[in-house]
Amino acid sequence: MAATLVLALMIAGCGSSSKSTTNTSTSAQSATAPTTLALSISEAGDASKFAGPASIAGRVVTVRLTNNGRSPHGAQLVRILGGHTIEQALKTLGSQSHKTPAWLRAEGGVGVALPGSSASATVILPAGHYAVIDFAGAEESKGGPPAFAPLTVTAGRAGALPSTGTTITAANPSKDHYKWQISGPLKVGANAVTFVSKGSSALHELNAVRITGNESTAQIVKALESNGPPPSYVDPASKDKTAVLDGGRSLTTQLTLSKPGRYVFFCHLTDRDGGKPHFAEGLITTVTVQ
Repeated sequence: MAATLVLALMIAGCGSSSKSTTNTSTSAQSATAPTTLALSISEAGDASKFAGPASIAGRVVTVRLTNNGRSPHGAQLVRILGGHTIEQALKTLGSQSHKTPAWLRAEGGVGVALPGSSASATVILPAGHYAVIDFAGAEESKGGPPAFAPLTVTAGRAGALPSTGTTITAANPSKDHYKWQISGPLKVGANAVTFVSKGSSALHELNAVRITGNESTAQIVKALESNGPPPSYVDPASKDKTAVLDGGRSLTTQLTLSKPGRYVFFCHLTDRDGGKPHFAEGLITTVTVQ
C-alpha cells in the first residue's frame, strides 16, 4: 500500500459527477442508524486541509466528504496499530516500497469527491487510532504530500450495512492468484455495488476505466506494467474507483460508468509482502456496459 497506493496507474482523478459509498463487512440491512463523520477539504495554494471532528463513535459510520477545492480529493481511512504515529504511517506509505506493514490497516472510505461536490461512504470501523488521508489529491498533485487528519474512533454499537443487487469480488482462489467475480447487472450511470476484498495478506482497490479500442487483456496488462502515461485508448473522462480495503472486508458503493462501452476493471496494488501487482496475477477483466 506504499508507492502503488499513492499512484494509481491510469486512474488519476475520476470522471463521475458524484457518488455515495458504503463499506460493509456484511450484506444485511442495518438496524442501527450510523454515526455521521462530516469532513470537508479545502485548498490554499498547493496545500490541502481537512476540517472535521477529531473523534467519533465507531462501528457503523457514514463518512461525508465535501470537496471545496478545484481538484479531486478523497478520504481514505487508515487504522494505525501498535503505538505507531501518523508521521510514521505517512513516511511508510510515501516510500517506494511495495510492502505494507501489518500495523497499517486499510478500512475503506471515500475514494474520490469531485471539485464542488460531495461523496459519502458508510463504513464499519473498529475502535482505534486512524489517519484520514487524501490519496486522490496526492495523485492530482503528481507526487506532492497528501493532506491528512488524525481521527480517534471509540467503541460504538454493533450494526450491519445495506445489501446491493450487484457484487464485485476480488477473489483469491489460490496463492498469488486473483480473479474478478461479478454477480448482478452493470449499467450506464451510477451502480450500487458491493465490492468484496479477499485474501488474508491482500489489499484491494477496484479501478474502472473505459477504453475505446479493441485491445486484449494481455495488451492492457503490458501497458500497465510499462508504468508509462495512459495509452491513447483510455477515455480520461470515464473512470471511477473505490477506496482501498484489507482482505476480508467489503465495500458498498456507487460505481459510476458514465458512458456505454468497454471498461477494464483492475487492481494495481500488491500483497502486504510485495510481489507482482494484482492485475498481473489475474485481477483484471473487461466488461461491456450498454
